[in-house]
Parts: sequence; C-alpha cells; structure tokens
Amino acid sequence: MPRHHFISYSNADAEEFAHKLARQLQAGPPPLPVWLDDVEIKPGQDWDDQIVDALRDCRTLLFVMTPDSVVPTSGCKKEWTRALKYKKPIIPLLLNAKAEMPFRLEPRQYIDFTGNFKTGLARLRNHLIWMDSPEGELHTLNERLADANRDLPRAKDANQRARVQDEIDDLTKQIAKQKRLVADPQGEAARTTNSIRAGLERERKPERPSTGKSRGKFINPPPFVPPTYFQNRHTEINLIGKFIQDPALRLLVIDGRGGVGKTALSVRVLKSLESGKLPNDGGPLAVDGIVYLSAVGGHRVNFPNLYADLCKLLPNEKAKTLDALNRDLHASTEAKMAALLEAFPTGRHLVLLDNFENLIDAQSREISDPELKDALTALLCLPHHGVKIIITTRVVPRGLALSQPSRQFGIELDKGLEKPYAENILREMDADGKLGVKHASNALLAKARERTRGFPRALEALYAILAADRNTTLAELLADTKEVLPKNVVQALVGEAFSRLDPLAQQVMEALSIYNRPVTPAAIDHLLQPHRPGIDSAPVLGRLVNMHFAHRESGRYYLHPVDRKFAISRIPVSPLSKLREGWGVRAALLSRAADYFKKTRLPRAEWKNINDLAPQLHEFDLRCQAEDYDTAARVLTDIDFDYLLLWGHYRTMITMHERLQGKIQNLWLKQGSVGNLGQALAAIGEVNNAINCYEQALEIARETESRQAEGVWLGNLGIAYADLGE
Repeated sequence: MPRHHFISYSNADAEEFAHKLARQLQAGPPPLPVWLDDVEIKPGQDWDDQIVDALRDCRTLLFVMTPDSVVPTSGCKKEWTRALKYKKPIIPLLLNAKAEMPFRLEPRQYIDFTGNFKTGLARLRNHLIWMDSPEGELHTLNERLADANRDLPRAKDANQRARVQDEIDDLTKQIAKQKRLVADPQGEAARTTNSIRAGLERERKPERPSTGKSRGKFINPPPFVPPTYFQNRHTEINLIGKFIQDPALRLLVIDGRGGVGKTALSVRVLKSLESGKLPNDGGPLAVDGIVYLSAVGGHRVNFPNLYADLCKLLPNEKAKTLDALNRDLHASTEAKMAALLEAFPTGRHLVLLDNFENLIDAQSREISDPELKDALTALLCLPHHGVKIIITTRVVPRGLALSQPSRQFGIELDKGLEKPYAENILREMDADGKLGVKHASNALLAKARERTRGFPRALEALYAILAADRNTTLAELLADTKEVLPKNVVQALVGEAFSRLDPLAQQVMEALSIYNRPVTPAAIDHLLQPHRPGIDSAPVLGRLVNMHFAHRESGRYYLHPVDRKFAISRIPVSPLSKLREGWGVRAALLSRAADYFKKTRLPRAEWKNINDLAPQLHEFDLRCQAEDYDTAARVLTDIDFDYLLLWGHYRTMITMHERLQGKIQNLWLKQGSVGNLGQALAAIGEVNNAINCYEQALEIARETESRQAEGVWLGNLGIAYADLGE
C-alpha cells in the first residue's frame, strides 16, 4: 500500500515552508516519507503525469493553506480534487490565518502552523501516525461520509443523487463495522479468526462425487461467462465455426493483447455450442463434449488436467483403462496421448486452454511445461482423432507453431468491438442508469468507443471508474483521458479504475494478485488479518465483482490478468532475507499466502491423484516466488518420490525440481532435490542427464558424510550405467 505523504502547496507563498516541512517529516523520529514536487519531479518526463502518479500512490495529501493556495485558480485545487477522487485523506495545514478552507474540504479540522512550527509539526506527526490506527481509519470514513452528506442535497439530478446515496449507504455499513472494531478489537479479531478457521475446514473437506468421477458432456465451468452484451465478432465466430467443422484442423490459436476479448469470444462460442448452435444465428453445429481449462482459473492448464478431463468424456470402463496407463511409470506422454486420442476416433470434442501466455517462457517463447508441450505436439502429429484444442494467448508459442502447421489455424484479435456493440456494452453495464451512461448521447458513447478502441476490458474499466467515483461523469472522464495512448489504453484505464477504489478494496485486489488463482474470502482474510485484524472481505469482493474489478467462479474470486499485473506491480519486491514488517512487502505476502495453502492440505490418506496435491503445488509456487527455496524444497520432496513419480507425473516433477537448482541452501535438501530430479529424468529416458544429477547428489552425500545417502546414489548410478549397457 502507498506510504508517502503528498505536500500540496503554492510556490508563491509557501515554498520555503513546504521544503522545511518535508525535511522535518523525513528526519523523524519516526521518519515519514513525503513527496514534494521540487524534489521528486524528474526532468524530461511529463510534469502532470508525475503529479497524478504521486497522488495515486500517496497515503495522505497535506494541503498547505495560504492565500494563494486557496483561490479557485490555484493548482492546489486540482491536486486536492484529484485526491478526493482517489479517496485519499486530506489534512489541511493552516499557514496563514487569512486563508479560508475551501468549501468542499469542510468540515475537516486543520492543523495550525500560524504560530510555533515545532508545535504544529508535533501535532501533524502524531496525527499521521494515528491515521493508521483503527480510530484513524474510522475518522477517514467519517470524513468521506460527511462529504457525501454535504453533496447529497446539491446533486444535479436523480441519477447523481442515487449515486451519492449509494455511497452513503456503503460508507454507513463500513463505519458501523469499523466502530465495532474500535469498540471491541479482540472480539472482531476473534470473529475473523473463527471465519478463517471455518473456511480452512471447508477447504480440507472438499465435496466429492458420491460414486465415481463426474461425467458429462461439458467439463468444468467456463473460466468466464460473457454477459449478453458481448456481441458482434461475426467474422471471428464464423472462422471458429469453420475450424470446428474442418476435420483436417486440430489446433486453433486466438492471440491478441490483454483485454481485447479473447476469452469472451471463445467462451461465448463454446457456451452457445453447448446448445448446439453458433452465436449470432450462425446456424446449428453439434459438438460431443467441451472441456474448459484456464491458466488463471480454478481448473489449470496442464497435462494431468487435460488428460483427466478428456477421460471424463468417455465411458467409465474406458476411462479406468486410460487412468491405469497414466500411472504406468514407463509410458511416455506421447504414448498416453496416443491411447487417449484413440478413444476419440470420431466426433467433435473441444478443449479450451485459456490465458495460455502464462505457460510460455518470455524469452524463448516456448511452452515452459515440457509435458504439456509433448501432449500438444502429439495431438497435432498422431493419426486422425476427434479432439480439437482452442488456445487463447497474448503470446503465440513459437515451437508449437512449427509442428504440423497445416493442422493449425490462427485468429489474430487486434481490433476492438465496432459500432454499436461497444456502445451496447456500456449501456448494458449501466443497467439502472445511475452512472449516466445508459441514456448518454450516441456521440458521447462513440467517443468512448474511440478512446478505448472498443477493447472489452477497457470498456469495463471505463465503467469501473464511474462506479468507483461518484464525482466523475463519462464526459469528464473522456476529457481527462484524452492523452492516453492507444497502445496502453487497457492498462491505463485499469490503473485509473484501481486508483479510485477505497484503500480496503485496493488491499483486497492486491491480495487476489498475490494468490494469482481463484480463492475464497477466507484466503483473503487470512492474508490481510495481520494488517486488518477484523477483516471481512466477502462484501468487498462482492462489490468488486459488481464493478467488474474481479471475477467469481464457484464461490472463489480472481482477477483478469491485466488487473492482476497492475495490482501486484504496486507491491514492492523484497526478498525474504530482507523481510520487514507491514503491508506491502511482496515476499512477506507470498509467504503468508503459501502458509494458507499449507493449512488446506488434505490428510495424507486421501491423496489419490494429483488434484489432491493442489495445496502443495500452490504452496510450492508461492514459496518459489517468495525466494524461500528451502521451504519449497521441503514441500516438493514430501510429495515427489512417493506420489508424483509413482503416479507418472515425471515432467511436472522435473519442472518443479529444475526451478530449485542452484538456489537451495540446506545441503540435505539440495542433495534430495537434485537426486530426485535424476530419478524423474531417468524415468523419461534422459539417462545421461540423470547420471549428472546422481553424481551431484553423491558429491553432497560424501561432503556431509551421509553413508546411507551415498549408498542410494551409488546404487542409482549403477542402474543408470546398466541402462546404457555399461
């Protein structure tokens, strides 16, 4: 979360004071970070942009009141007006007794600097520290409520009155909760603890089908169900229809920038096909089954899920046979895919792999999951079958594109929605008309389409800004964003929308970005509890969904990749070795998120397949992101030999161990990781690489004088050389 304090002043009559104040606040004790334009503005960059960024990231705005700073034409008015839009606390500092408080800032109490500077500084310092307390947060909420109550009778029309009243109602609920926290902090903290404990218990006891695996024609919920107002894309829909009907084609790649609507397009087509027809009256088209997987959703894109979910489209007996093959230690990914695809000799069975860019290495542009790459290559190269895969991605996988190109088809989605479909999105989102969009003029909505380039996520972000800021109209917003470059319009509007959320909602979004997978409110509460002991994120998450900031899937919440990228970028990176207390250190948050998944592990007796190890896999990923590689190694070595290796998930095991090489400090863990990596490599036939791993493990065993481990690795080396005929 932001921590600096923005000093707003007039350089005509307060420049010396502003510099003195900045120096004293930074000197401490305790030192408080400040932002002062003369010091922080970087030459060669846009002045206004830097000020807006500083306001967006500030903790409070310190408004120095002098005769020049309070006049309507002062630049300070632009700064504190923007701060109000960003829901920042504003603390007036009276430097000149003749300066009158601006009407919109009443009834805020100023801190008097007309007399002794040290006295005023001490009061200000104490007040800034107090602002971070529960009482201080309650004070800020009450100030916002007072602003809303003052604005209600002055609202221009019924829609504006409704927006103000909605904010009053929401603030009243937040204030009531905050009062309970102030009055009984232990009781509210206990309530949150009990709620998290109940959520963890539900995670540890997932509902399982009463008999066998779930079967059906459509496997998993779609990663995103586009509302009815996502229309048009007639050309692209027809191309997808042709791909599905062409027996020679097996892989469709839909690529385009984030927010252009790739997921909305593909899911809209597939959901319509569940009813046996193409959208937009494209005619009947029967499919035999659809599997939905998403790299950011609850059903992740990987080979185990792809294999298991396709098996769910088959009769029980056939699925059991294929499941047995999947557990065969000696069966390659290609052999498994060959047997699986043989079970689909005809028909149309579709698989959506959404947000595939998360599985592509940024530098090589190759698929980072070798097992999944082998599976997709096999799907392209094996004899005829009835399975087709649709990939949505921001980056096209380079190596895969070279494999059987005649069996692949691509759609580049580089344009947004055209007239009137982009306008329809805005009108439909403003269903009750409160935001003034539903009944806006065609010319104004056309301008919104042009400014957003018709990108669906940019249109949603435009709506989110209006939903989060009752003082902004669509016309004002479009005038304010006239300088946004077309290249980054989605990211710019997403960032602006985020900035107009209240601090609690921003923290909830940052928590979602840390998990980077669908999670329950209990997971968010667990992550935020040290900083907000009485947190109850459920209503905040519901509000974020309604404002199109977050998505909900089966009671779990997650962010669009563009929103996630922005939210996590606000959290400073700091390795675990330099951990410090407080919200805003990424390593600390990643580590605590990993602790949540550690607590959700199923009892060992219930580990039947790789899905039962999902908590460990999530924990491992978060530990690695936090650079806590020793703990990550402990998580992995607890499940790799007896489970991943036994169940045949060699590639998964290899990828995870390779992520640890050269980063583990504990010699015993280092030995176990490189040695077990060798076992997985040997299982897929890479014997020479396995020998190299065994030799490294043997060297560590001898260094630590572990005779038992030395014997294990000597034995493995002997087997490996025997496999080579030596």
